[in-house]
Order: sequence, then structure tokens, then C-alpha cells
Amino acid sequence: MTAHGHTRVIGIIGPPCSGKSTVAQFLQSFGGVWLNADTIAKEQLLEPEVIDQLVAEFGDQILNSGGTLSRERIADLVFGESEASQTRLKKLESVVHPRTREVIREALAKAVADQAAYVILDVPLLLESGWQDECDEVWCLHVSPDRHQRLLDARGWDLAELKRREKRQLSWDEKQRRSDWVIENDGSVEDLRSKVRDRLER
Repeated sequence: MTAHGHTRVIGIIGPPCSGKSTVAQFLQSFGGVWLNADTIAKEQLLEPEVIDQLVAEFGDQILNSGGTLSRERIADLVFGESEASQTRLKKLESVVHPRTREVIREALAKAVADQAAYVILDVPLLLESGWQDECDEVWCLHVSPDRHQRLLDARGWDLAELKRREKRQLSWDEKQRRSDWVIENDGSVEDLRSKVRDRLER
């Protein structure tokens, strides 16, 4: 547990389409700073030195005609079951992850220095990658399987793809056990917000 003065650092985890963004946006409306690792990682792909490193590794084929990175072509190279795909994914992560961590660390320090009411740490594999140590508490969203399936379908997510990605992670049962609060997202958006409001007021 880390002391952050006036700032409450909340790690937020949950499967795709479980309501993390809704909770994060709601905390933001109360003066929270939302540190979204996926967004920050995507921003790294616009940095000239990152582009240079990845072109050196994967060749010009990953560039669009304007010299920017093609996310589709990179995805084709790194997402797959083959050993070559896995190796390329590790390479991509070794370029992007350290930079992403650095940006998050700086933004977290700034939010604490600015005495933000809350910081929402929205980081994939938060527990696996040690970010829990930076959190005052970890919230885990949970959705019943039927409802989750409907939400995934609505977003166009492939359940098989999701299962494949999750093989390399702690199970959700284990993640819930390690969290300070499991949020049952089983009603409307308003229900979810009122659960969060109650928690914040405690």
C-alpha cells in the first residue's frame, strides 16, 4: 500500500466490455485522473523514435504511404498462435511497454503532486505486472457469463480470441480474490454509478 497524500489511487480491472470505462469516466467526473494504458500505448506508436525502432525490426511493410505506422499490419504480424508471431509480439512490447510505464509513472506523480481527488489506473495485467503496489485499492468488475456474452457480441469481440489471450493471465477468480472490491455489473449504467458513489462516500 502506498501513501499518496490527498489522492486515492484506484486500480481498475475487469474483462473487456465489463464496464471499466463507465466506472473510470464516472470517477473522472468527480475530479479523477484516468490513466488508460491502452490509450497511452497507442500514442507511443506515433512517436518518431518508436516508429524508427519498429521499422528497423519489422521492415517498411508496417508503414502507411504517409510514413505513419499501420496498426492493422502490425496486428497481422504480432497476433497469432505461431512462434514467430509470439516472438514479434514480445519485440513490440519490449519497445512500447517501458515507454508506456514511464508515461504512467510521470502522470501518476503529477496527479498526486496536483492533489487530484482520484487516480484511476486502468492497466492491462495490473496484478501481473506489479501496478497493484501503486494502488490504494483495486476494483474488479464482474459480469455474469450470459450478460458478458451479449456485451461482447454487441462490441464484435470474439470469445475464442478472448480465451486465447486470457490463457497467459491469472484466472478471473484469482484476480477477484486479490481485489479490494468486486463490482457486480448486473444492472443499468445508473446502478453501476450508484454503487461507485456509495463506495466513494464510505
